[in-house]
Amino acid sequence: MNPAIFANGALFQAAWFSCVLGGANKSNLWGLPVLALLALQSLRGAYTRQDAVWSGAALVMGLLLDTLWIQTGILVYDGWSVAPAWILTLWCALGLTMNHSMSFFARKPLLGGLLAGGSAPLSYLGGERLGAVVVPDPVQLVWVSLTWGLVFWMAFLLVRRTREFPASDAVAAPRS
Repeated sequence: MNPAIFANGALFQAAWFSCVLGGANKSNLWGLPVLALLALQSLRGAYTRQDAVWSGAALVMGLLLDTLWIQTGILVYDGWSVAPAWILTLWCALGLTMNHSMSFFARKPLLGGLLAGGSAPLSYLGGERLGAVVVPDPVQLVWVSLTWGLVFWMAFLLVRRTREFPASDAVAAPRS
């Protein structure tokens, strides 16, 4: 495995934990250092512009979706009527994985959508266990799952359309 892909995936996992633990501790700032590291990795890579677009698109998608789930009562973020900044930081970090650790799914977008849809409830339930979010009725997470599946299936199709993949790996070598 390409070390840059591994590093990107590891940084995203660190972003998940730092954002969620920050949210559980009423702080929107804990994930920012990891997001900065992901952004620095992007600046060293071949997809800087695409990464910026994906991160911005993920920010907007996260704002819309998490706010929708708050407004419909599927998720409760203590005192928030719109998506809190810590979850938006996490969505930005997710956008910075699309051309890197998640790029495998551009070759298999349906599989990527299915896995994203299947993992969505687990992510929110994990966040609930850590105290960052409340899921009043876990059965309602089926809507989150279906939405994530569709959104990520389309996102992986777009990644596939917007770039070519090297034969050996999906991440270009860092710029010199």
